[in-house]
Amino acid sequence: MSAPRAYDLTQMLQKSEAFCAYQERCSYEVIEKLKRMGAEDGEVLQVLNLLIDNKFLDDARFADAYAVGKLRIKHWGVNKIKQGLQLKRLNPELITKAINNLYLQEDYFGILRAVAERKWHDLSKEKDPWIRKQKLFRFLVSRGFNYDEFSELKFD
Repeated sequence: MSAPRAYDLTQMLQKSEAFCAYQERCSYEVIEKLKRMGAEDGEVLQVLNLLIDNKFLDDARFADAYAVGKLRIKHWGVNKIKQGLQLKRLNPELITKAINNLYLQEDYFGILRAVAERKWHDLSKEKDPWIRKQKLFRFLVSRGFNYDEFSELKFD
């Protein structure tokens, strides 16, 4: 269901270009924005095709930027990144490719180790080593890291 019509096709295209130029966007975000502007299905497709042709919109580029940004800035693991990309309704092939690029091009395990060491240090008040380790593992899982990736880490 689209909103009441407030813009013509040219205005929708200009607003969509500005929306995509501000930061990397995926098709789903642009479609939702166009629907809020009152665009009909045919107009949505027309604007999307123009954005893709003019290189304003590229889901593969978005997936890579999203994955790298969430790893570097938010220190998310692959599970949480993958879930975020799925919420953006991206093609599973693009998601897999973005996740594989993280392992290849980024210092994924270095970031994992830094996050784990910082949390381990924050948990220093916990006297029982088993409980301290369980709290660390729960934290890392909540950040989206796989148990296999951090279960062998040693501290102190």
